[in-house]
Amino acid sequence: MGCVMNKLLGGIIGAGRGSFIGFTHRAAATLRGEAEIKAGVFSSDAERCIQQGLELGIDKNRIYTDYREMIEGENQLPPGKRIDFVIIATPNSLHGIMAKAFLEGGFHVILDKPMAISLSEALEVKKIQEKTGKIFALTHGYTGYPMVKQAKYLVRSGKIGIINSVLVSYNQGWLSPLISDPEIFKTWHLNPAISGPSCTMIDIGIHALNLVYTITGLKPEKVCADLKSIIPGNQLEDYGSVLIRYSDTVSGILNASQVSTGEGNALRIRIYGEKASLFWDQEFPEVLEMMNLDGSSTIFKKGISALCAEAKQASYFPAGHPEGFICAFSNIYSEVFKAIRCLKDNQSPDSVVMSGWDFPGIEEGIMGISFVEAVLKNNKS
Repeated sequence: MGCVMNKLLGGIIGAGRGSFIGFTHRAAATLRGEAEIKAGVFSSDAERCIQQGLELGIDKNRIYTDYREMIEGENQLPPGKRIDFVIIATPNSLHGIMAKAFLEGGFHVILDKPMAISLSEALEVKKIQEKTGKIFALTHGYTGYPMVKQAKYLVRSGKIGIINSVLVSYNQGWLSPLISDPEIFKTWHLNPAISGPSCTMIDIGIHALNLVYTITGLKPEKVCADLKSIIPGNQLEDYGSVLIRYSDTVSGILNASQVSTGEGNALRIRIYGEKASLFWDQEFPEVLEMMNLDGSSTIFKKGISALCAEAKQASYFPAGHPEGFICAFSNIYSEVFKAIRCLKDNQSPDSVVMSGWDFPGIEEGIMGISFVEAVLKNNKS
């Protein structure tokens, strides 16, 4: 008889109707049948919160109207009933506050980026995580794609040789309508009290940076930034270009814009090495191109036998059957759940960390907000 694996139990904050990222988290967390959502706070409006929780099939007694109420309520439940982890998918200003509270409340935390809206706050989260020994994961979901894992393998195994430069761009156009009419719609991303000190860099620039780090292991050492607010009256940047020195021998450019008219979600990376270069485009995620020294190209596709073990494991379907964003996100969750199960099996936190589960965490979060602060500071100089 096969072994039946009990599902992990989760809660979620900020995933009500109309929340793109909330839906993504709910779907990704439950896609493989490893977990189910049993509790949550779904709106800052109490009536709407209850209604949306019921629509999602949550027991009314576990629909909370405040995150502090949720921590208290879940801790009153016996083990096996209370949630194991919480997903935080709120606007930026609440990330660090809630992450600290849930870690101290005894729950594993899966947090949408950014980790916090300041480096000092991120370091507070790190301190509490280290004290509690709970799992902390940051959902840079693009790193879950099979071709990103293949690119990482090609770089780390020396297939493209020594890297000399990295070009990464993340261009969206969803804010472009505000250039001609700033009153068309309102978004919290442009409100410093909610978004934090940045709009575009803290929203998508850190995704681009994390993609570079995931594939190459490179971290920025120095930056030279040019940020702009193209939308009239915008207090925060909506466009930015950053020269980055990763080391004495590796430089790069990171470009991020949310006023790139006509663009959807164009996250693209080029990595140039002495033997070959790599190109990957998030809007065509199942293809990775390696351009060789002689000008020829090798094309890697999801599902083929030539892929590394990690890329194969991250694929849900055979070659020719398209996968997408939620599957990539789910790969992050699956790795997080492995780590949580190790702790539930009474392995020590140190041994779990050393297991090397493949998901972004504390250090990636600190790197991201450190980058944002460095870029903002340099832009003013």
